[in-house]
Amino acid sequence: MKIHWTDILNGLNPRTGLSVLKGIILTVLAISMWSFAGKRQRSKVVNKIDIQIENEAENHFVNAAEIESSITLGKNNMVHMRWFDSVSLYKMERKIEKIDFVKKAQVSHDLNGNLSIRVFLVKPVARIISGGSDLDTYLGSEGEVLPTSEKYASKVITIDGPGSRKLAYHHAKEDSSANQIIQLVQFIDNKPFWKAQISHIYLDQNGEATLYPQVGQQLIEFGAPTDIEAKFKKLMAFYERIAPVKGWASYQKVSIKFRNQIVCQKTS
Repeated sequence: MKIHWTDILNGLNPRTGLSVLKGIILTVLAISMWSFAGKRQRSKVVNKIDIQIENEAENHFVNAAEIESSITLGKNNMVHMRWFDSVSLYKMERKIEKIDFVKKAQVSHDLNGNLSIRVFLVKPVARIISGGSDLDTYLGSEGEVLPTSEKYASKVITIDGPGSRKLAYHHAKEDSSANQIIQLVQFIDNKPFWKAQISHIYLDQNGEATLYPQVGQQLIEFGAPTDIEAKFKKLMAFYERIAPVKGWASYQKVSIKFRNQIVCQKTS
């Protein structure tokens, strides 16, 4: 059936007919512009890549050059001299996310041939040094297991002892006792004072922790990584009220493992 627009418009009052006509014209223009923009985009090749690493200051293991290489070198070339309509942003994001220490990638492009890559990195918060290359790994802020690197070493708290071995495997987050250790490390990393003060954690075969401080000679018997905040409040009480009065060299061990108690062992 053939539609006669003049008959339709003639049947309307002038004001309504004018409004309908304007609507039709605007719709046609919008479709034309969209079609033109699509053709323009398809006729362009990618000519510029802008890479933004959001938290680079927390992680120097990955740089912009490595990210660009992962999608442009050799058979992995997903960008250069390719038309925009042949570039898969989804595949590019998944490719970048396969790089160690990359947590998330977001890729977009504009009509001028520019590709924008935004990368979020995993933040290392501890290094597990239980012995053996397979157990020398980093622990991420959310329990991720990360490899070491020859080009950079992150200055983070170190962990060793038989109880730390389970942390070096990717299934660690599924283990409740390993999760408690991860929560202990997260707590220390999120508190500037404790992050600066605690340099090492030893975990025995039962998963109980001994903390080694940067300042002071006292070993800190922490016990099981539970009641974390309450135990650190007791340790702060030792630093603020006991050590300044009795002397920093008066005790060789401080135990905060028992509920509502601080047990100090004198230096022999």
